[in-house]
Amino acid sequence: MKRSFTIEIEKMVYGGQGLGRADGKVVFVPFTAPGDRVEIEVVREKKDYAEGIPKGLQHGSSLRVKPFCPLFGECGGCQYQHLPYPEQLKLKEEAVKDTLHRLARKTGFEVLPVIPSPYDRGYRIRAQLKAGMKDGRKVLGFYAWRSHRVVEVQECPLLYPLANQILQGLQNWLGERNKVSVNSADLQVSPHEGEGVVFLQIEGSVNPGMGEEICRTIKGVKGVALGGKQKTSWGELTLEYHWPEIEGMKRLHIRTAGESFFQVNPYQNRNLMQKVIEWSDLTGQEKVLDLFCGSGNLTLPLAQRARRVWGVDQDPRAIDHATENARANHLSNCTFLVASAEEGIRRVKEEVCSVEVVVLDPPRVGARETLDLLVSLRPKKILYVSCEPPTLARDLARLIALGYNLKRVQPLDMFPQTYHIEVIVELTNSECGYRNAE
Repeated sequence: MKRSFTIEIEKMVYGGQGLGRADGKVVFVPFTAPGDRVEIEVVREKKDYAEGIPKGLQHGSSLRVKPFCPLFGECGGCQYQHLPYPEQLKLKEEAVKDTLHRLARKTGFEVLPVIPSPYDRGYRIRAQLKAGMKDGRKVLGFYAWRSHRVVEVQECPLLYPLANQILQGLQNWLGERNKVSVNSADLQVSPHEGEGVVFLQIEGSVNPGMGEEICRTIKGVKGVALGGKQKTSWGELTLEYHWPEIEGMKRLHIRTAGESFFQVNPYQNRNLMQKVIEWSDLTGQEKVLDLFCGSGNLTLPLAQRARRVWGVDQDPRAIDHATENARANHLSNCTFLVASAEEGIRRVKEEVCSVEVVVLDPPRVGARETLDLLVSLRPKKILYVSCEPPTLARDLARLIALGYNLKRVQPLDMFPQTYHIEVIVELTNSECGYRNAE
């Protein structure tokens, strides 16, 4: 295959790349749009496909709009800024359908229209920043597309304003202290508190006074954790969130550790919670298991409708906060376990023979090792929440083999301007039985 040539982009695929064809091969190109005619340079070639980078746009798609961030195309954080938001939603819905199409041939199910995010920018309350060098100075930013080269970011349009304020403060602080060897900086903010926390990974020894200095000099920072050869912290590292009321349910107040998993888009998180509650269809008599529960984001709303709920997570800090959150919200029917998903299932099974509903929200790698044990609890309904459609498709195929019917799929856009998509899947088993699948 030639190293440079021009192709037509036919469609977008999951992963945020445009698909074209040349010399009998599929070619994937980032930052393109259906209808583009683009000159590309091949950077990777395999037997059946190649990957390229755009070098020049000969004819732009009619779908294109001007990106609102000057770093778009250099920074790898966003893939869809050059497309209108309604078009992004269409592409994400098509990506979910394409990923699950093999399952659709085996069983009939409905893929519902994507639920849009209430805000398509300024929504992220978390950021994971990498440290790099630019013009001889240390800077913070995001990786370039499929690279470990750090692109300096002074302000990210996707971040909540307070998060950008802290990011700018960290850039200034780091620029004045070139001798401080920072590898990465994670930050999280609470719109309800108007404050945030920072986690710095330091190479070498940690100066205990650094956390106090950051809290004192950067407005909005309430706590700092430092990691390196030693670990230390300063200030308060937990954040509080007040969830909007869901019809017929009381408003929840949740505290979580800044280092624990938490949804990046609190505005869309409400829609996620509401859909899980709706599809769980609880009457007050059910036993519910919530795997990968974190600080109780889904467990606590479920507990308002169920007879009893178990939440399981490996993060002891998250479970400590989940337990306290249940107490603070006057929910006495929750039991939280520090355990792997498999061990949590075994412990619940020792206490009760079965549960009516299982909710799971695993990390991107999915829950393949958990599924056979999970269905031994004979749940009538499984609600699988995923942010990675390919691993979701793999796990759904196993659940179907284990006797469950895929009923409906609800995509939610938790991550506007990127190719990522959150998905809720409802599976049912009217026989409530467990059978081994070969």
